[in-house]
Amino acid sequence: MTPSGLLHKAEHAPVQATLQPYQLYVLECADGTLYTGVALNVVERFIKHLLGLGAAYTRSHPPLRVLACRCYSSKGEALRAEYALKKLPRQHKLGFFKANERLADAVLPELRTTRS
Repeated sequence: MTPSGLLHKAEHAPVQATLQPYQLYVLECADGTLYTGVALNVVERFIKHLLGLGAAYTRSHPPLRVLACRCYSSKGEALRAEYALKKLPRQHKLGFFKANERLADAVLPELRTTRS
């Protein structure tokens, strides 16, 4: 196959319609500590933490709720943001997120209404 033939095939290769963003999230734990993580789906990850299937930290510090979440276009970006967030003092961690990016208002309202 000629190089031009390879190029022609590459032009017709299927393109992924949407790239699922990675999400940086912060959990509030029962003892008042914060847990920071990265996931493709924060709701599913939070449920795993609740069931004891998440990180070792959340098995010994049960999570209460998701405090904040922010999307990133790549895993590398999300992990760099997680590293930067973990270096901040506790009182500045939630300031890392904008108010309109709070997960409780953006993603979980249907959970709140079903529990009421």
